[in-house]
Amino acid sequence: MSGRVDLDLERVRSRVSAYVYGNVLVLAAVVGCAPESVRSGRAVVVVLATMVTTYLAHVVAHRIGESVGRGQQEAELHLRAELRDATPIVTSGVLPALVLLVASLAGWEGTAGAVAQLLAALVPVVRLAATGSVTSRMARRGSSRSAFWSAVGLAVAGSLIAVVKVLLTH
Repeated sequence: MSGRVDLDLERVRSRVSAYVYGNVLVLAAVVGCAPESVRSGRAVVVVLATMVTTYLAHVVAHRIGESVGRGQQEAELHLRAELRDATPIVTSGVLPALVLLVASLAGWEGTAGAVAQLLAALVPVVRLAATGSVTSRMARRGSSRSAFWSAVGLAVAGSLIAVVKVLLTH
């Protein structure tokens, strides 16, 4: 990490926002998959599609919002920064998709498929619980006890949001 460039507070905020947003939506995608979709590979497609479309929607929304009142050159610089800042959305879906892919390729179904789906769902929950340490690292501050408990609360809140989304949309 010694070669890493310090991020200004705006970049840290943008990346943390993308990190949380991506993990909540990937969690909802995993939870929303039918158990039989693990074996068929459909769960992998759902998680990857959620990851990619969330990334694109996030970047487009920020591009529009951040271009207000900026010149073309400044807006383009901000777009490049936003493309980087939104990468936590992509990283939120990679490991759950890999877990589901392995289960699909192995032909897991029934209990084994459910275990794979649970493991894939635990990834974004653990990532949400790690938000405090991720934020502290990006902001170059030490972790605190309150950051830890806030992140645990965020993991619970993110899980509840994902469950509510699934209940209301499936």
